[in-house]
Amino acid sequence: MTRKKLIVCGCSFSAPSDTMPGTSYAELLAKKLDWDLVHLARQGCSNGGIRIQIDEVIRQRPDFAIIAPTFYDRMEIPATAAPYVPKENEWKGWNSELQQHLQKIHGNGYKPEDGILNVNYAGRPYNMICETIFSLAENYPHPYRSNQIDKDTQAAVKQYINHLYDSNWKLQMDTWIMRDGIVQAYLEGIKFIVLPENLWNVYTVRNIIPKIVPDKYLIMDDKKTPAHAVYLHKLEDVKDDPGYHGKPESQVYLADVYYDLIMN
Repeated sequence: MTRKKLIVCGCSFSAPSDTMPGTSYAELLAKKLDWDLVHLARQGCSNGGIRIQIDEVIRQRPDFAIIAPTFYDRMEIPATAAPYVPKENEWKGWNSELQQHLQKIHGNGYKPEDGILNVNYAGRPYNMICETIFSLAENYPHPYRSNQIDKDTQAAVKQYINHLYDSNWKLQMDTWIMRDGIVQAYLEGIKFIVLPENLWNVYTVRNIIPKIVPDKYLIMDDKKTPAHAVYLHKLEDVKDDPGYHGKPESQVYLADVYYDLIMN
């Protein structure tokens, strides 16, 4: 008999803990259901990365999925650079050499055929870095990167923040990205719930997701969100954060909530 499968997509609020393995709501929920778990959520992931996770949901066709968009202050960059080096007699007219460079597929980043392998997970090669913008700008060590970014890339991220970053436009782009993934999952017949907090909230999500997706797919009760769970079970010291930003009891709470939703 084929075992049922649960897939969980998202960022740290839905990710496994490195310091307290087996305590995340996804792991507890899968155990409670007696289903197999594919745990795609990871700390610091961007909405672009989560959109790729949704493609993996569609590919694997689980019995149920949890989709949790994240904050919009994150970005995707190629794992390796493809710099433009102008020639001595560079053509700068119509269809300039720089334009040709920009329109060329360099193969240094996203590859559609690689699917989930595009996203940086620990312990394997990846095409892209999907991460919080501030951690790239500060070049913090990150468990989902093989190493720190080079100084030129770090400087470019800081220049992006200072001169190019538009928070309202980034929110809009991430909304389009995640909305498309959610609609595609629904059209593919996947059963799922969306946890809207972080990118949207329980009060706005119904106006954001097209009406083709029924209400039951959207969490519109704030007491059923990770944000509420970690508020109920706050950490006494943030230094003790297991990764999901609350005490382990917060994860038990969520596992019970989502178990009832799936079973009913």
